[in-house]
Amino acid sequence: MSDVEHRDARISERILESMRDGVITIDLTGRIITFNGAAGRILGKDPTEVLGHSFAEEFLAEESFDDFNEVVFKAVYEATTMHSVEVALQVEGKRTDLLVASSFLTFDGDDGEEQRFGVVVVFSDMTEERKRRKIKRLFGEYVDPRIVDRILSSTEAARNRRGDMTISFVDMRDFTGWSERLDTDALVDLLNRFLAAMTEPISAAGGITDKYIGDSAMACWGAPFTEDATQARDACRAALGQINALPELRTALVANGVEHAENLDAVVGVATGDVLSGDIGPPSSRNFTVIGNAVNIAARLQEAAKAYGQKILVAEETAKRAGEGFVFREIDRLTVRGSQRPVTVFALLGTPEDVDPAVLELVDTYQSGLAAIRAREWDKARKAFNACLEIDPVDVPAAMMLERVDAFEADPPPASWDGVWRRAQRAMINHPPLK
Repeated sequence: MSDVEHRDARISERILESMRDGVITIDLTGRIITFNGAAGRILGKDPTEVLGHSFAEEFLAEESFDDFNEVVFKAVYEATTMHSVEVALQVEGKRTDLLVASSFLTFDGDDGEEQRFGVVVVFSDMTEERKRRKIKRLFGEYVDPRIVDRILSSTEAARNRRGDMTISFVDMRDFTGWSERLDTDALVDLLNRFLAAMTEPISAAGGITDKYIGDSAMACWGAPFTEDATQARDACRAALGQINALPELRTALVANGVEHAENLDAVVGVATGDVLSGDIGPPSSRNFTVIGNAVNIAARLQEAAKAYGQKILVAEETAKRAGEGFVFREIDRLTVRGSQRPVTVFALLGTPEDVDPAVLELVDTYQSGLAAIRAREWDKARKAFNACLEIDPVDVPAAMMLERVDAFEADPPPASWDGVWRRAQRAMINHPPLK
């Protein structure tokens, strides 16, 4: 062998050993002439003990290699240039899934005709890839594909992350009443159609539907799944989409004969803040989820939306980050159950082009009333809130604030009062029902 031929052979050997795919070549006598390290690792054989041996001796005696052998022999006995198929082997007691390709090796003879001189078999370990595909098939209908991809592609440490996210909860109103009026099948159908209608705007706005909790759905926006800079805006867009989806859903339910379907309603709570996201739970039943104060606030705002007579309530941080493309109405400063941290709460009314000028007048008048009540100017506050009711006689927040003015005038808050309506204080007021 010349120096050039020797060099080329060494290069070929190094290339074969660096490959992640297994490579076997067999001459026409059935002798194994190439068996790289990857082939040994995948098939559980020592290359030094296999090279030069008969392929039949090494593989035909083991039943677990039957499908693998069939692909190899197709290259010998069939005229097709390349054969490729997925096969499953039992290697050292474990299932190994392979993508195996085989073809014959040829050279041009002295007469110019193509001559066969052996077979090459190349195979890849597809075990992990098959597992990934199976998981995606199993969970694709229930879990956002981005969550599945993150679970499959990340280490446990990388899957867990702490940072700002925007969380929303949407909830069907009067679910207890619906459950009393409908039989089981009709109730399940109603729930499925409601949650489907509420989930679509989440997806359209790029959000992750984290979970369904009875008649409510929790969603999140932010890194690593969505654009961090637009998370609050996207969540607000989704919340408006959820409320706007209700008329079409009501119409469809009425057409299907669901009684009182015209009364179907929903409320949404949205909050932005620091959360922990990742695989939470014991090893036997972990789930991807998001936990933190922002999750609690969003859930409580969804509850509070009913009492304040609003469709969508958002926390101050969400309103700030959402920007000027939305109309917000400050509703109150309060503490929510499970937290002592004050939250300034806003109602999301829509986009500027969609909000009626009369509503904008009510927003400004109500804001002046809030400023007056916080300044302990009871008469001025009462006048502002009465003006709100002249604009909208069924405005729940204005009616609530009038009751609060009366309560504070009769029993003024302490000098240290910071304008926050706390849970103990809220017990003083009989909140009117949502109109």
